[in-house]
Amino acid sequence: MRVLAIGHALPNPAVDNRSIFDAPTLFDYEAILIDLEAVQQSIREAALATAEHRTSAGVPVVNGESIGGASGLAELLNRRRDEMTRALERGAVVACYLCPTSLLTEVAGMSGLDRYFLLPAPAGMGWDAETVRGGEGRTAAIVDHAHPFAAVVEETRRRLHYRAYLNDRAPGVAEHARVFARSAGGAPVGAQIPVLAGQLVLLPAITEGSSQQAMPEAQVMVRAMQEALGRVDDDRRPRWLDDQPVPGLTEREQRVDEARAALERAQGAYDDARSAASELSPLREVLWRAGEQALMPPVLRCLELLGFSAREDGSGWLLTSPEGELLLEAEASVREVGMAPHYRLRARSDRLLEERARPARGLVVVSGHRMTEPGRREGQVSEALRAAAESVGYAILGVDELFWAASAALAGRDGAEGGADEATLAGWRARLAAADGLVMLAAGDPGGPGEAEPGEGGD
Repeated sequence: MRVLAIGHALPNPAVDNRSIFDAPTLFDYEAILIDLEAVQQSIREAALATAEHRTSAGVPVVNGESIGGASGLAELLNRRRDEMTRALERGAVVACYLCPTSLLTEVAGMSGLDRYFLLPAPAGMGWDAETVRGGEGRTAAIVDHAHPFAAVVEETRRRLHYRAYLNDRAPGVAEHARVFARSAGGAPVGAQIPVLAGQLVLLPAITEGSSQQAMPEAQVMVRAMQEALGRVDDDRRPRWLDDQPVPGLTEREQRVDEARAALERAQGAYDDARSAASELSPLREVLWRAGEQALMPPVLRCLELLGFSAREDGSGWLLTSPEGELLLEAEASVREVGMAPHYRLRARSDRLLEERARPARGLVVVSGHRMTEPGRREGQVSEALRAAAESVGYAILGVDELFWAASAALAGRDGAEGGADEATLAGWRARLAAADGLVMLAAGDPGGPGEAEPGEGGD
């Protein structure tokens, strides 16, 4: 038996110490230890690009969609959540340190990510602030000495600093939780909860220890996992045992191997299909998403299909193409889009003018009335924003136009009727690079979402 430790390193030959990103497939393990706070910190670093993280295959993790040579953060986290569920379905023991609930909003494509997002809950329970209460203390008493993980709490007692506890009055807690450690005031800080076919063990948080403290902690943790799985004597299993015949066992074990191989093939096909779908699913998201973290990734994906390259320049996103450079801003609203993107664009343009001594063109992608069906949206931009774009000199493009153009670009790749060829894409990029005001890429196209806007600049 091997233990996978995520975010909490344990010096022991039986432990694989990994991060949430470079860990092998979770359901390949039946014993998992996870530090939820460390996992959230790693995710925040990847989302904000403050530290580099890679998968077990050495592929960089990026806060966006999976593309060649990069693994999308949201897709990877969704996959980890599925793997954790499968591990528990297979009877795994998953231990984690109790910590307060906390929401992470920086992951593109996810509206909010709680610390407990990896962990499924038993029926009638939820990992919310009602169930997991914040609280701090440095003492705990063992109330169930027969529990396998009671020894872990005892070994780390001097480093104990619990930061949350289970509310045993919350729905489902008293029904499901086997409490083995309580705070001085009686709050559950150590408990075991059955989840699917496995067991979730909640431990009181501890402070970081020295290497001398970590080694005995690791030994006790491995032993607790073995006891919880009924594998205490696995390392002493006699070699002659496999030579003892059991009628019919060989054939059944062969069927198990065949089923496992079929499952692995099916999982591989599922992963490939999901990855292929994830390349295109952001296109529709552009039509309604709002906020920098949620709207910008699908906007960038659509613009990449039109032939633009995108990179961050320190103040925002910069588009490049043979037709020139464009400072990119995006804004969405349930009403018409106001002047906010104009002010951001002007500030960036002024800074760039000081640095390069030449003006920069801009593109503002707008999603006005974002909850209204495309084709029925009227007046997506305010008159003030339209006038500012025409006066200052930058293009405004609606997300419905962008979605239509990106779809045409995809169809063109496949040679489908109505698809946009390279010459058409180059023409669209040129219009966006030269236009002053609202741009209608579909003008004159019977399959497009709208008619030409009178007075469009740059044509």
